[in-house]
Amino acid sequence: MKKILIIALALTGFLLATSSAQALVVDGGIKVTTYGMGKVTGDGIDCGSDCVETYSWNDEQSAPSVLLSAAGTAEGWVATSYSGCSSLPQNGKCLMNLEAGKVKNVTIYFFDVQPPTVRISGYGNPAGESIHLDIESSDNVAVKKIEVLLDGEVVLTKTSDFSHAEFDTTQVPEGDHVVQVRATDGNRNTGESLSYTITVDHTAPDVHFVDPVDATNGETASFAFASTEPDYISPRCGIQMQGQEEELTSCEIDEIYEEEVPTEGTWEFVVEVEDLVGNIRRISHPFVVDRTAPEAEFTSGPEDGAEVAPGEVGYAWSAADDLPVTQLCSWDEEDAVSCDGSDAFVLSPGSHSFKVVITDAAGNETTLTRSVTVSQPAPDPDPDPDPDSSDRTAPVVKMVAPKQTLRSARKALRLRVRCNEACSGKVVVKGAGGIRFSGRMVLTGAGVAKLKLKPTAKVRRKLNLISIRNRSHVVPRRVKLIATASLSDAAGNTGRASLRFRLGA
Repeated sequence: MKKILIIALALTGFLLATSSAQALVVDGGIKVTTYGMGKVTGDGIDCGSDCVETYSWNDEQSAPSVLLSAAGTAEGWVATSYSGCSSLPQNGKCLMNLEAGKVKNVTIYFFDVQPPTVRISGYGNPAGESIHLDIESSDNVAVKKIEVLLDGEVVLTKTSDFSHAEFDTTQVPEGDHVVQVRATDGNRNTGESLSYTITVDHTAPDVHFVDPVDATNGETASFAFASTEPDYISPRCGIQMQGQEEELTSCEIDEIYEEEVPTEGTWEFVVEVEDLVGNIRRISHPFVVDRTAPEAEFTSGPEDGAEVAPGEVGYAWSAADDLPVTQLCSWDEEDAVSCDGSDAFVLSPGSHSFKVVITDAAGNETTLTRSVTVSQPAPDPDPDPDPDSSDRTAPVVKMVAPKQTLRSARKALRLRVRCNEACSGKVVVKGAGGIRFSGRMVLTGAGVAKLKLKPTAKVRRKLNLISIRNRSHVVPRRVKLIATASLSDAAGNTGRASLRFRLGA
């Protein structure tokens, strides 16, 4: 029995020795490679710096696994791609199953996934020929590209100098457009700004002259201009010889601009107005500087100082000038009335004078005068023993003023004067501030005289100034006038009439 036990123990020891001789220690390894701003850690692995590790285990055991963790080392960087992992149990994790006798390679790629931030910090609105934007942008690495979008379409790309952008809008239709900025970094991450609406305006401001003169004989010339739009800036004015280009100077709307015009010839008024976005409107108006009086002479009628028989006395004359002319005639220093190259009047016996003043559009005057004496009529060989001297009734005079405006009155004021018999005399129209029109009329029988009373240059300037001032008033001023007529018939009876009326703005 003892012998059997010894043999059993020996056999057990042999088997144990045999088993120990068969169990082997094996090795396996991992080599980690990284790209980008990131780090991989795990059992024995700290890559960045320590990227290779060897592991040992008994070959009778199952091969172990190593769990690797991947994390970015800079803001915005994450592991986005893995190669060689046995499995990917979750984001940022790589499970490596070891194999005896092998070094397994794993590659992990880190990329920047954080988009840039970008905003429009300033812009001009409205816009004209271009749009300028102030831009602020940033990125965890670097912004590589800025794109400007207009209505969703890229209109400008910049790869440097990202703080501002300007692009041409001359071909962009007028109206509202949406502007936005997009930033892109080196890994094609993009960020977009808020969008803003900008109005594109290509229309220059309206501007027009206020009744500019066509001719002058003054040493200076002046004009005024107006605009119906509020968005103008920097008006500039000038008066220059036509064909020349003089530097314009600053001026103001609704104010008189004046300059010297030293030489005769064709000049022009020039106004240039710019709006808030740079659209420019330039207008000009030609005018003539003429200091030469019209050439005129009598062509028919009694000679100066002649004595004529009682009855109608008439004169005719010629007038020549490069500019249009007006002609005013007067007998015996009475108020002048418009005439057209001839005039006639029934004169009483005695001395009389006739004058015609010919004025061109620039204000130059030529005056023609004649004096004449009307002889006494021969005595009636058979006088009426009982002459009728019963006419003591004054003529009935009435006046009507057609509807008219300041603008039309600067050329001529229209009145209609009715008399119930042949009559003649003066019509005077007055208003506040020295406004005055006057004229003389003659009716050879009952009827209506249609008068056009022309203002003097001084009155025209007053009316023009009122018109300019009216443009800045919510309720324009209407000019009040009073017309008076004093007309006499052949018997010397005088009839009078008055009329109050207004000129429209």
